Amino acid sequence: MTKNEWLDLTVLERKKYNLLSEVMDVSQQMGEALDRNDDVSVRMLVAMRQEPILRLEEIRLAGSARLESLSPADQERARALREGAAPQGAEEETYCTQAGSTRRLLERVLELDQRLSRRLAGDNSFYTQEK
Repeated sequence: MTKNEWLDLTVLERKKYNLLSEVMDVSQQMGEALDRNDDVSVRMLVAMRQEPILRLEEIRLAGSARLESLSPADQERARALREGAAPQGAEEETYCTQAGSTRRLLERVLELDQRLSRRLAGDNSFYTQEK
């Protein structure tokens, strides 16, 4: 894979990270509003959180398209790195560092989202419904 291709993938990961940071911030504000029983703020924050979530989906689709445009060998290498393969070279190291940071933040966002969903919806939460 070329240096620019790694850079493109790393930039997409950084964009995901920035959007996840925004989602995390708004989610934390939602938790604080729930603690205050401030329903108006909660509704406003739910609406505010929708925009970065939608943009995350756009970035995910762009990343998938970018990966599909690569050669099969490069696609396989990117998959291997996402699954924990050791990076080879500075570009792969940078990509892995950013992807790891993004993945850890996503896990934190999902954990907080799960708690908020259960607080807001109780037994009707997305997370408590049978799959």
